[in-house]
Amino acid sequence: LSCVILLFLFLEQRQEEVPGYLGANVTLWSGADPSWKLSKIEWSVFSNNTWIATYRKGRTNIERISRYKGRLSLNISSGDRKIYHLTVGDAMEYTVDLINTMKNGTVNKIKLKVMQRLKKPSVKKLVTASVEGGCFVVFDCSSQDQDVDLSWEVGPLTKTAYNMSNPDGKPGVLLAFLSTTQKPVHFTCTSSRTTERASNAVTAECDGKQRGSGVSFGCI
Repeated sequence: LSCVILLFLFLEQRQEEVPGYLGANVTLWSGADPSWKLSKIEWSVFSNNTWIATYRKGRTNIERISRYKGRLSLNISSGDRKIYHLTVGDAMEYTVDLINTMKNGTVNKIKLKVMQRLKKPSVKKLVTASVEGGCFVVFDCSSQDQDVDLSWEVGPLTKTAYNMSNPDGKPGVLLAFLSTTQKPVHFTCTSSRTTERASNAVTAECDGKQRGSGVSFGCI
């Protein structure tokens, strides 16, 4: 019965996805029970379980594969492994086999997703029009990145500011009314994806002296 229980514990698996960014560092958590004292740690890749970092019999080896040399560290207390200077080729599924001093074991899988950091969104002025007491201005915000959310922040707050859509149906267009008595207004477009954000800001004011566009516009 004890052998059956040991086999069950060793085959227990958990899987999670971890994001990382090109050129940055990332820690892959082993998922080990904090109460465990680890006696063996084996990090591997591919279906044939190619070892890339191991801890056995008190010895650590993180120089097993040339592509990872100088780019790995292994925490022998937690089993966590850190990869430095991420490359596109690091995006794959990793397996970690853990055994503690009580001969209990677990196998966890971590899928690493390597992404480029968000680029600053582009902000363009589409339309300006002078009206009595002020001007209307339309800005367009766009991003080269995929799967991002675009949002606007206006400050100081203006009485009239509407979020609209691009001709292709994507959000990012802002229509605002600027009073001739109002101080310069900052318009900030933010591109966001999960926990990452990148912003670009412009400033505009309506001086009431110009005809035609009626708006002074500049980047900040």
